[in-house]
Amino acid sequence: MKKGLFLFAALLLISGSIVALPSYSGLRGLNRTVDAKPIGAGEFSLALFSFLGVSNDTRTAQLAGGAEDVTDTEYDATGYFTLGYGLSDKIELAGRVSYVWNALKREDVDDRVDQAGKSESDDGFSEAGLAMKFSTNPGGSNLWIGLMPWVNFGMYDGGDSPYVTNYNGFDGIWHHLQPMYQLRRPMIGTDLSAGIDLLVSADLHPIRIHTNVGYHYFKQNFQFTDYRYGTGDTVEVDMDVEDPVFHLAMGIEYPMKGLTLFAEAEWRHFMKRDFIGDDDEDYDDMVIIQPGLRFPIGSGFACDVVGAFSIDNFDPEWSDLGHRAYQAGGDPTNVYRAHFAPFPEGYYPNWGVGVNLMYSSDLLEDPATAVMSGTVTDAVTGEFIEASVAFPGIAAAPAITDAETGYYSVEIPEGSIAVAVNADGYVEKTETVQIAGGRDFTRDYALQPTIIGSITDMETGLPLAGTVSLGDYATISATAGSDGLYSLNAPEGDRTVTASANGYLPSSEDVSLASGEQKIINFQLESVVIEEGQILAFDNIYFDVASSTIKPESYAVLNEIVQILDANRNAMIQIAGHTDSDGSESYNQTLSEQRAASVMNYLVNHGISAGRLTTAGYGENQPVVPNNSAANKAMNRRIEFTVLSNR
Repeated sequence: MKKGLFLFAALLLISGSIVALPSYSGLRGLNRTVDAKPIGAGEFSLALFSFLGVSNDTRTAQLAGGAEDVTDTEYDATGYFTLGYGLSDKIELAGRVSYVWNALKREDVDDRVDQAGKSESDDGFSEAGLAMKFSTNPGGSNLWIGLMPWVNFGMYDGGDSPYVTNYNGFDGIWHHLQPMYQLRRPMIGTDLSAGIDLLVSADLHPIRIHTNVGYHYFKQNFQFTDYRYGTGDTVEVDMDVEDPVFHLAMGIEYPMKGLTLFAEAEWRHFMKRDFIGDDDEDYDDMVIIQPGLRFPIGSGFACDVVGAFSIDNFDPEWSDLGHRAYQAGGDPTNVYRAHFAPFPEGYYPNWGVGVNLMYSSDLLEDPATAVMSGTVTDAVTGEFIEASVAFPGIAAAPAITDAETGYYSVEIPEGSIAVAVNADGYVEKTETVQIAGGRDFTRDYALQPTIIGSITDMETGLPLAGTVSLGDYATISATAGSDGLYSLNAPEGDRTVTASANGYLPSSEDVSLASGEQKIINFQLESVVIEEGQILAFDNIYFDVASSTIKPESYAVLNEIVQILDANRNAMIQIAGHTDSDGSESYNQTLSEQRAASVMNYLVNHGISAGRLTTAGYGENQPVVPNNSAANKAMNRRIEFTVLSNR
């Protein structure tokens, strides 16, 4: 079983859906897998599914000479007749009637066939059911999500009925007319089953994928006489068995010219059946893998040819309804027997083949279509851009433009078609176009950037050449030319936009961009041009006493200097340190040099290139006023910034 689960998991990695044709449930899908996308409003489908399974299983037979292992061949054929109808574009309803044929061919050992017969079989309509699908297509994407509630009712009462011909009392017979329930599918149908599945489907072009995950519930009733061979003892059994089941199915299809390849995998885990045999094998999981081909026939019809093989650890002894315990002399309770009840709908066969004939009204005649093509450009720069040209409300896949040429081409049906053009950092463009079948046409689109505006001089109002950047995205920026105009492709959300120009202080503005919204942000920058030989005037920079450590109250002054140097990117600056006359001359010389170096380190740590800065220390030798008072000494303790060049 572990190997089987591994193979199943591997298939899940490549697992999906098929277009417009019904599944075993009658709802649109593959065979065992339901597509989350509905068939379409007013459309209907019919289908006849057939599947024959074959299994060779070893069981114990009671013969005249004693118990002996035999290998019997089990056949189980299933037929489904389904009808589906689209109540709306997002709701689909389907009905199903199931017909089954079961048979057991006994191995001829000693006089076993003479005693019990060569084979047993019965057949008939087993179940009728209803299923409904509620679907949604978030954002008009290629992803569909749906919910599928369903219910099935048993039509078979265990004997001859208007629907079932019970030829020889075959319900899992081991010895003639003595049911032992040791077969993969020992009966026809169940009393009641119901469930709900979550459906997810995605169109990945050209591959289509979907997944079904659900909770299923089954109820069975067993009425039989258990025989204790060799003693003549019997006991009447009448019991109900309920089974919750975890269900997972996945599939994939690959359309080709003239046919479609597909594959499915289905896993059923019986949540109350914790079966572990002597060999540590589990008996509560079943997996079937089913590849197939789908051929269109024309006039709305299609045909499937499928093959299948199962991965499980079926052992007849685990489906004997507690007979082993009774045969051994025990008196098993109904609770004990329920653990060994046959699984509802039975185990999957070892292998099988199937042929299906299906009809869907939306395949009857292809609608008239036209090819729509064109380019998508930036409305400001005229450059070609990569964009999505989508068609909400119809099944046509979005067209993606070529990044270098901006070109797209797509085939869409005639009628009134909604178009939505989107690209990252641009305002969505929407419109409705009228498509006339068979008449190709061209449609070009120019998308507006999400942020536009200008950069001007605060005093003169004249345009400035500069740069506008997005704080959260280092790679997103725009350049304003001599006209001062810019456009920025910013994604939606809360953003900080900053404008800068050489010789001007930068300016920032916070903006909140909603989806499809455009903002206009005009920047007015303050000029801070500095010239060669100029000594920059700032508030004094303060240090700890007899130290080169900068006091925090001076950080604001230094940050202002950083802004000015950022605005004058070519300027070379000398940082000069000065002291008062207190202390020795050599001490003051060293202190002035250390303080100039501290200021330089601060500027470098805040983004100013060290190659643009030099330092000098003048100690007490260049006072600006006599050192004859405390106030004058404070003026002499200073840092001076001199512009060496600005080219």
